[in-house]
Amino acid sequence: MVFLLVGSVTGCSAVAGGPIRSEAQFLEHVRDTQAAGEDTVLFLGSDPDSVILGRSTDSASCVDDLGVDRDDTRRDQPSVSWAPDFDNGAAGYRAAVANLRRRWSERGWKVTKEAGIDPVSGKATGLPAIHTTDDHGVALSLSPGRRAGEGLVVADGGCVRHDGYWDAYAWSSS
Repeated sequence: MVFLLVGSVTGCSAVAGGPIRSEAQFLEHVRDTQAAGEDTVLFLGSDPDSVILGRSTDSASCVDDLGVDRDDTRRDQPSVSWAPDFDNGAAGYRAAVANLRRRWSERGWKVTKEAGIDPVSGKATGLPAIHTTDDHGVALSLSPGRRAGEGLVVADGGCVRHDGYWDAYAWSSS
């Protein structure tokens, strides 16, 4: 009976989408998301402004399908992606994965590794992809890019419920 009650409470919390952050807390999380990705790209030897692919603000999984949010509560998912290049093709990419994995591990972050998937064809590339979550809850990843020697770095802030207005268009077009 206790397991059923705990499971019901956990399930309801998941459906609700977590705590509602203030506008200031949310904007700080957006900045943390971008900064985490930029730090990763800089570590890999690229200028974040020169290899940015884009900023995204929403996801199909980040919506209030069940109507649990108040009218003044919004849901947004800040995410930024970059495509840094590595010298020496696949060997350069593998070296970048090893170095980044070591750096993230030294920070005490759990790093997971999986087979890399080509972002266009959806087929396995034979190269690894790594993922972690930083101290601010930002999901970071490095996976193979669209061509040899290119990586794909993504900083995903996750779906966040917040008060206030966020000019996502201005952020995504800057």
